[in-house]
Parts: sequence; structure tokens; C-alpha cells
Amino acid sequence: MENTEELISKKQLLRMAHISYGTLYRWKRLGLIPESWFIHKATDIGQATFFPRAKIFARIDRIKELKSELTVEQMQELFSANVESFKIPLKDFRELNIVSKLALTAFTSVFPGKELLDFNDVFGMYVVEHLMKLSGIYLEDAKQVLRLLCKYLRTETSKDYQLLLLRKMGVPMTMLVSGEDEILLEDNTEIIACANLMEFEEALKDQLIA
Repeated sequence: MENTEELISKKQLLRMAHISYGTLYRWKRLGLIPESWFIHKATDIGQATFFPRAKIFARIDRIKELKSELTVEQMQELFSANVESFKIPLKDFRELNIVSKLALTAFTSVFPGKELLDFNDVFGMYVVEHLMKLSGIYLEDAKQVLRLLCKYLRTETSKDYQLLLLRKMGVPMTMLVSGEDEILLEDNTEIIACANLMEFEEALKDQLIA
């Protein structure tokens, strides 16, 4: 942990977050708050427990927000760093408001019968959501991106790729380019949208466990 990270004492945390000692340690025992966030430091009056201020307040707010919507088991999956085991019902994911209705519409159009989502399903919608916001791509473009990501993510674990959405004479095309490989395009071909998959994966993990 960086020395510049602001810490807050357990006493201050309990008072400001309006939670009890028992609640804090129950959430720790359930794995909703990481053990590594309990930082023991020597003080003038002995040993005390501190927490990374921004992270702990964000996590407590998230737990309070979700506890009426998800079971403990679902929250444990949500806050787990192991995305391989991440599973969430589609109806519960809708309530998290991580992506827009349009991104959900694109996903359910491509995968109409899927009711239990894994991390890669959520990842695909997350990428599409941001492409819609940043580049103004359309629903049909979003569906094409989801199809490509699904095909790729079924067989690959690495996300060291750039995703490109191209358009040539009005016809959309989607491609994945490995790492920082140089991209050469034909005439009359323009890049409509671009996403670094590794950056999007880290951003999604941060949001899911925030």
C-alpha cells in the first residue's frame, strides 16, 4: 500500500459510517471487506486498526445499497476478486444499474435465453456501454461487438487486445488487434470506436468490488 493513501481509524469509521463494531467484523468474516484493508499500526496509546479511507467508505456504501437487493452469497460473488467464479442472475444485474437499458437490450437480443450471467457477459455489456457513450455507436454495432467478444472470450483468457469498430462505405466491421500491433487500414475505412480490453477489464473489476 502506498504511503500517500489516506487512512481512517476504526473508531472514526464506525462513527462516520453509522455501523457497529459487530457489523464491521461480520462483513469482514463474510469476505465483503478484504482482510488486507484492516491495517494495524502503532499509536501513542498502543495498537490501533486503520483502513484505506476512500476504499472502505465506498465499500460500505455499496454493501448498504445492495443488501436489500442481493443475498449474502451474491454479494460475496460480486466482491470476489476471482472473476472466474462470478455469477449473477440477469434480473439482479439489471438492478445494479452498471449499464444502460440499451446495452442490456443489445445483450438480450444477441443472447435471448441467457438468465445467468458470468463475468464475460457483464464485461461485454460494459464495453458496449462505454462505446455507446464515448463513440455514439448504434444498437446494431453494439450487437456486432457483443458477438465478437463472446466468440473470443469463450476460448481466450488474455484481454491484451484492442477492440476496433470500423466502417467502410457504410458497412460496419469489428476486429481485435493483439497488444500494440500497428494497424493499417484500407482507403475509405474509418475507426468508429476503439477499446483497450485490459483497461476495461480492470475498470469493471474496480466497479464491481467498489
